[in-house]
Formats: sequence, structure tokens, C-alpha cells
Amino acid sequence: MLAIEAFEARESGEGDLDAWCRVFGEGQAELSGGAVESGALAERLRAEVGGGARRWAARQAGRICGVAEVRPQQHDPAIGFLRLFVAPSARCRGVGSELLARVVADAGVERVQATVLAGPPGEPFVRGWRVVLRLELHEQRLDQDVLKRCYELAMAPHPDYRVVSWRGAAPAEWVSSFGRVMGHVLDAPGAALQMASRAWDTAAVRAWEAGTDGQHLLVCAVVHSSSGEVVGATVTTVPGSGATVADQHDTAVLPGHRGGGLARWMKARQTLRLHELFPKVESVTVTVNHENASMLAVNRAVGYHLVRERLLVEMPTPPIGNDRARRRPPPSR
Repeated sequence: MLAIEAFEARESGEGDLDAWCRVFGEGQAELSGGAVESGALAERLRAEVGGGARRWAARQAGRICGVAEVRPQQHDPAIGFLRLFVAPSARCRGVGSELLARVVADAGVERVQATVLAGPPGEPFVRGWRVVLRLELHEQRLDQDVLKRCYELAMAPHPDYRVVSWRGAAPAEWVSSFGRVMGHVLDAPGAALQMASRAWDTAAVRAWEAGTDGQHLLVCAVVHSSSGEVVGATVTTVPGSGATVADQHDTAVLPGHRGGGLARWMKARQTLRLHELFPKVESVTVTVNHENASMLAVNRAVGYHLVRERLLVEMPTPPIGNDRARRRPPPSR
């Protein structure tokens, strides 16, 4: 018999937390390509205070076989971002549908968003949801061909600029201008639908850096020679020292410095630096809006290739107290 229950990481037993994190980590790796180490995730959830995330577990014969998490989005707390995964051995048995029905009913937000793989089984699972964005998951394999290509791009002359890099917190001399660059991540197509607009002052940068605790943060930036300020930056995180997959995040160049190949230059330098610092990393993954033609071209230049397509989807939740809506049958899977 299937049971769906709220899941509180800090109150659960060690075995249940390990099982929940294992299903979550394996599902996230399948969806995004990035590895999520279950032990590190369990430690993070145990230490979590606040944040507003809600979690659920599906059990069969007492064992956790499905997990879900809804986390309010910073750019719009009325939206909850859903991650829902079912263990491979429990799929195609209605576990995901029942778990989803419970989540939608109890999420406590006005709308739920999620990322699913395009095509079956992901797309049919959210039939009727609105497609917000079509995304591409890219992977860069750090083989000799890619490293050679990145070396050639990294050696390209850019007389008015220089490349700098750092691990962890940004040096004081660049934190302010780095923050201004990060504010222009929203210039990318569809970015405003996924993240908050905010002033990236020094305090905001330091808070963002602190939020990457538990991961290795690597930043490569382009500095304008005359002003000495950062005009472009790209961000990568590595889950742990022994990780084999890294995550590429935001890349941005200030408007007045675009069109000269700076994004390719610093992403190539970032690849080489990543390989130098973390030789166990075999690949890097990143998600890009398929309408972001400029970044798609940059990724191709530094050796990324399309792995799979994903959809950012959204649906409204039933109004709180609407028992009829809460009892509606789950979508078929």
C-alpha cells in the first residue's frame, strides 16, 4: 500500500533521511546531469533553518520510494519550485501521480513550477501544465580535444582586457564591479522568469557567496585594463573535492563590452582553471534557454554539446480550503 506523508529532515531517522536523499540525488542527476551526493545533501538538510521548503515522501511497504520538495522562489514567493523524483524500481505504478496530487494540494503557494525532460515520460506526466520556457542541457566533456580548443581560445589576444579568477569570496577590489556584472545576468532571454531582480551590492554578493557553502565556488572574470573593474564573469561550482561533474552557472558581460568574444575567452579560461584545480572533474553541465542564441554559440565554441531538452512548466494550485479541488484525481502517468 502506498502512503504519502510530509517529510521533516531534522525530525526523521537516519535511515529515512538517507533513503530520501538517495532518491532525490539520483533523480536530480538524471534530470540535470549534475551529481548530488546523498550524504552531503543529508547533512545540509539537517542543518537547514528556515528557507520555507516543504518536503514529502512516498512509501511502499514502509520504504521511501518517492520524494518531493517545493521551495518558494526568491523572485516571486507565490511560486514554489517543485522537485519530484521516484526510484526507478517504483516507477509506472502511480507513485509519482499520487505524490504530485498531494504536493499540489498542500504546497502552500499560488503556483507550482517544475523542470521536466522533454518528451516521455516527463512531458506526459505534466500534461496540462503551461510551458514557461524550453531549455537545453549542455555538457562539456573535459577531454583532450576540448581542452585543446579551450587553450586556443584562451590564448586569443584581447589587448584592453585581462582575465582574473578566484575561489570562494571575490577579492575586495573587484567585489563591487563583479556585483554589477551579476546584475546583468537578467539580460539573458527568459532570465527574469527564473530569478529575482536585485541590486548586487557588496552585501548581496557576500550573501550569495555564503549560499554556496559546501561547494567549491570558482569565478573567472574579465577586467578592463583602464578602469580596473570587472566587466564580465562566469561562475562554476564543484560539489566536492572528489566530484566528477561540475555545474556551470551564470555568465554575463556588461553591455558596452559585448560582441568582442569576451564570453568565449573567459569560459575557455574557466575550463582550463577548473581542470587544473579539480583534475577529477570529467564534465561540466549547464542549462540554457533555447532562445539565448548568443550563449548557445559561446557554449558550442568551448566544447559544450546538447545532452537533452527540458521544459520549465507551471500550474496553479487549488485555493486553500477548496476540498473539491484537493480531491481531484491525479494526472495519469
